[in-house]
Amino acid sequence: MSRAFAIAANTFRETIRDRILLVILVFALAMIVASLWLASISLGQGARLMQDFGLVAVSGFGVIVAVFVSAGLVRKEIDKRTVFIIFSKPVGRGEFIAGKFLGLSATMAIVIFGMTVFLFLLVWAVAREPSGWLLLAGGFIYLQVLVVMAVTIFFSTFASPILAAVLGLCVFAAGQLSHNVLSLTQLGDSAALQGLSWVVFLVVPNFSAVSLAPVVVGEQVADWSTIGGWGGYLVAYAVIMLGLSWLVFRRKEF
Repeated sequence: MSRAFAIAANTFRETIRDRILLVILVFALAMIVASLWLASISLGQGARLMQDFGLVAVSGFGVIVAVFVSAGLVRKEIDKRTVFIIFSKPVGRGEFIAGKFLGLSATMAIVIFGMTVFLFLLVWAVAREPSGWLLLAGGFIYLQVLVVMAVTIFFSTFASPILAAVLGLCVFAAGQLSHNVLSLTQLGDSAALQGLSWVVFLVVPNFSAVSLAPVVVGEQVADWSTIGGWGGYLVAYAVIMLGLSWLVFRRKEF
């Protein structure tokens, strides 16, 4: 594990200095500030609009950063030939994948935490309504980002960085809508279709189940049993995807 942590530390140093990361982060903060304009045109719903729009910005741009950085993590080492130096030492393929994931996870923790705290302070300063739910929502956004990272790293082990990034974004988009699959199939009587819908429902990560945005804006009451169950499912999903990444990557010849 010490070798994996060494790779993680090096990955963290590389990704935290990435110019693309800084540009997208600044743009995300600008989008959050744009929520002030929405608050100015609202009719007594300023805080709600700011929080809703801000969480969308945190989630969207957090995923964009994670996808495009994680899509090139493995490929970059191969293109630079540094992978030959790494594997000339007693470093396993699993340690390499785990180290890359942990390093980027640390970077994304700073990105998501920074944007969430910025949004929290913005809502507090403008609407005078500080909400701890907002910070919790940021934590579950981070969980979603970790899953998307694991999925993107899996795709990057056998596809180009661009294709891996596109597939990662597609999985994120599908995960936001996967809860609609079961409701749509209930309109029909086909047992085969309903069975297929359950397969899709379980294979595609259900991100909406752990979204606290409706709780933050007062549309729902938090059901912690459901959130905890789906949260555990997403953690297991990420671990499985990293395991699959290792299985594919260990077959590559270097």
